[in-house]
This record gives sequence, C-alpha cells and structure tokens, in this order.
Amino acid sequence: MRTEDLPPDAPGHYQQSHPHPYYIPEKLPLSSRVEIDEDLTATISDAMFQLGRIDGISPTVDFSPVLYTSLLRLEAVETAEIEGADVEMDEVYAYHTRQKSGSSGRVSRDLQEVLNAERALRDGFDAIKGGEPISVALLKSLHEILLKGVRNKGDIVGEWRDGDVHIPSPRRGESPFVPPPADRVPELMDSLEAYIQMDGEYHPLIDLAITHYQFETIHPCSDGNGRLGRILTVLQLHKAGYLSEPYLYPSAYFNRNKQEYVETMRAVSEEGRWRDWIAFFIEGIEEQAKDSYERTFELLELRREYEAQYPNQKTSHKLARELFELPYFTADDITDRFDVSRQTAYNAIEELESDGLVIEATGQQRNREYKAIDVFDILERPIQR
Repeated sequence: MRTEDLPPDAPGHYQQSHPHPYYIPEKLPLSSRVEIDEDLTATISDAMFQLGRIDGISPTVDFSPVLYTSLLRLEAVETAEIEGADVEMDEVYAYHTRQKSGSSGRVSRDLQEVLNAERALRDGFDAIKGGEPISVALLKSLHEILLKGVRNKGDIVGEWRDGDVHIPSPRRGESPFVPPPADRVPELMDSLEAYIQMDGEYHPLIDLAITHYQFETIHPCSDGNGRLGRILTVLQLHKAGYLSEPYLYPSAYFNRNKQEYVETMRAVSEEGRWRDWIAFFIEGIEEQAKDSYERTFELLELRREYEAQYPNQKTSHKLARELFELPYFTADDITDRFDVSRQTAYNAIEELESDGLVIEATGQQRNREYKAIDVFDILERPIQR
C-alpha cells in the first residue's frame, strides 16, 4: 500500500522518511468509534466465561501458589521463546531448586531471559496488587528487569528508545513496518498511560486489544517490546478484575499465531480493520484461559488419584501427595520437608520412581534431581486446539 493511500479509518498516518516511512498512530482515545457487532459480543462473553472459570477454580486448590508459579513460568518460557530463547520448563525449575541450596551454577543467556521474564511479570503483578497504577514509570522499571544481562539489540534499558526500529514483515517482499520516530514516543506513551488509567472507553477486553495494539505500534523500547507488551496485558487483566493471580499465559497464543498476529495488527494501521484484530486478540485470551482451566482441573484430578493411591503417612506416600507443591526436588528437599534421614528420603524417591511418578532429571550419579512426571506432562503439554 502506498503511504498516501491510507483510508480515513486508519488510526494513524505515514510520515515520509528514507528508506521507509514512519507510521504515526493517533493518540488514544481513538477518534472514530469501534463497531461492536453480535459476533464480537459473543466472543467477549465466551472469553469472560473462561476467565471466570480459571479465576474461580484456581484459588480453591490447596497448592494454589505453586499452581500460579507454574503458570507464570509457562508464560515466561513462552514469551522468551517468541524472542528466540530455547528453554524447557524443567530447566527453570532446576534453577530455582539449585538456588535454594546455593548451587545454581552458570545460567545460560536463554535461561536468564526466562528468569527475567518471570521476575518482571511477578514484580509487575505484585505492584498492581499493591495498588500501584499501570504507568510509564512501572513499565520502564519492568523493561530494565527484562533486559538485564540478556540479548539486547539496542543499548537503552529502562528508558524509551532514542533511535529508529524496523519491524520485518512476515511476508517476503513487503516493506518493514517502521514505528514513530523516537522524539514522538514520550507523548504517545503518556497518552497511552492516561487512557489505561482512565479505564478506557469500551469493554475492558476491547480496551486490552486497543492498548496492546497501541503499545506495539509505538514500539517504545529499543528491544523487548513484545515481552513488555505481553506483561502489560496480564497486568491489565488483573486491574480489570479478571485475574486474581497470573494464571494466564497469553504469549503461547501469540507464539502459535505469529504471522496472523503481525498481519492483523498491520491491517489496523493501514486499513482501520479494528474488528478483526479485536476478535483475534480476545479469542486468544479465551483460548489461553480455557487451557489454564483445563490444566488446573487435570492437576486437581491427578491430586485426587494420588491421595487415593497413597493414603497413609509413610514418607513415600506423603511425597506422592506433595508432588504438586514440590514438582522438582532433591533428596535434601525431602529430608528437610519431612524431617527424615537421607536414606529414608532415597527410599521414598526410589519407591515413587518404581511406580512411575518421578524420574531422575540430570543423568548424574551425584547431586541428583527429580521431577514429577505426570505433573510436568500436564504443564508442558502443547495446547489442545
């Protein structure tokens, strides 16, 4: 599309530059109304139902803190994967297990990216729960956490960018998308902050789609925009009353649908096609909330099976029932948790290994680590579409 051909419904305009023009989104609120038809209303209702289910079931489980830690780590793994990191869930658990004993060792750059994403999401969520508003200052502090010690295509961390960025098109031969020049970023981000703090103009889920589009279109950081934008979505879900804890991981949906994600946003910029983008975004929230609920329900069912199969107070039975709170562990964790000897701990572990509940994860003869097979199968399973 030639830059002068943008239709009146486009929520921005191109500004000529060489070799590619800048796209300047209009400040929020939007100057033209977003039309909400019956199908979009139904999509919103479906997403609200799924969000209600996950936020309803999760606090009822007695391993809730471990559950939302697990789902938070899934989000961190997925968001880092979008940026090129390659990390498995058990690597994250292994790091935290070793850290407790002071032996976390060398951390790869990919793993550090996941750990940063986990910390940033948790810190941001805690800040909002504590009454802090979603603000430019908060986003900058989270950006600093995200990029500490990891790959960074720019040199500006914890502040807005001071140069241009180019977003490659997913289609061969199509020009890259160039967000607004750096000198426009502060005013656009201040406008976005004000819109979020005034609670927007539409249904909260529609406003989430609008603000996510706006954030990614402004692209305020030299690197880490995607990671920060996805964290912002989770924080807004909590602020809107949909998530009491970070049980939802939207990055998985964006990861599975990268091309549609980019193309649908670009269609907003160049054609004003808000409805397609909003429907795509809200369907992602619905899909991920449904998946979180199903994983939580499966963990609850598995917990009931273990409680029936291992009913008494011998160490192996207690360990089986507590695998949901201790899905990755060492023998020392068992001795400390149950106040038993190392031999008793090893006997319990060997019994559960024989029963197929746990497996040794390192392949080493010393400093061995174990993980709960069934629990990790539920957590790491690809989403059922």
